[in-house]
Amino acid sequence: MIGISIVRRILIFLAIFFGFSILLSGCTLSAKSVKLHTKEEMQKILNERYGDAEFVSMEKFEEKNQLVYTFRDKKYGFTYTATSHPNAVGMDGSTFYYDGAGIYYDYEEPFLAYFMEQEKDNFARQGIELCDRVTLSSSVAYPMDKQFSLKDKTLLSTSEQYEADVKFVWERVHAYKEIPETTRDYELKVYNSQQSQFLGTYKAEGFVTAETQRIEYYMQQAKQLGKIQGEIQYLRTEKKKISELGLMDQNFYDQRFNNGADGKVNVYYFSYEGKEYYIIDEWVAQLRDDEEDGGGGIFQYYQNYKYYRISKE
Repeated sequence: MIGISIVRRILIFLAIFFGFSILLSGCTLSAKSVKLHTKEEMQKILNERYGDAEFVSMEKFEEKNQLVYTFRDKKYGFTYTATSHPNAVGMDGSTFYYDGAGIYYDYEEPFLAYFMEQEKDNFARQGIELCDRVTLSSSVAYPMDKQFSLKDKTLLSTSEQYEADVKFVWERVHAYKEIPETTRDYELKVYNSQQSQFLGTYKAEGFVTAETQRIEYYMQQAKQLGKIQGEIQYLRTEKKKISELGLMDQNFYDQRFNNGADGKVNVYYFSYEGKEYYIIDEWVAQLRDDEEDGGGGIFQYYQNYKYYRISKE
């Protein structure tokens, strides 16, 4: 009985402490007691976020304690909404309390629709179809028409024309003001419309080829798998047979390289502390650090661990 009494006291104390903490922090247990954004407050926020906004209307939803404001973008003329709502704080679908008011912004979709309507003729003259979404999958029949989606940030072009198309797309996108959800920090992914091939990514600092990104990716994999803390230096990429790397006894995830097959793989060489290592672009079963030789493993990229496996040195 004494134990139960102590537990109850602790629970009561925690409840009082939690409630007192909420009171001091300005939070509330009731959604309907949350103070929502006024028209003036909302307009100031939207002016700073999206540019000059003109108030159109406001609708209140009593049950959820929400205010839905409709504004017009003064520069482009389309309308959009912003909803002031109680900001719920909780976990796993349960709400613990409400921490002031939050805002749902519904600007991106109206902007995308406006962009497509204004730009479709410009893109048509460039020979590019302006699409809501660009679909890329192994089941798509190639070649495809040149396409661009502002929402997907994806351009399909040809290997001969993509440089001119990238320049055109970049100029048309940035002819509009920077929109946080749409054009700010814009990175354009470029694919070959003649086949399923990634060509690279255009960023503010310029075009980064697919090969450069692939090398950067494998160097990161090498650092992670080798538990390397310092900097590594990329050296070169070579195509080599499995037998040349001494990997004929490895269990490959890609079955084409098992059972004595001797296909070629891409080998990425790098140096670390004056020693040369490599990583390949195929998966093989590797031992976990806490396992002995001959134990189970996980599929991950193979790397030359000669100098990294401390337990073997």
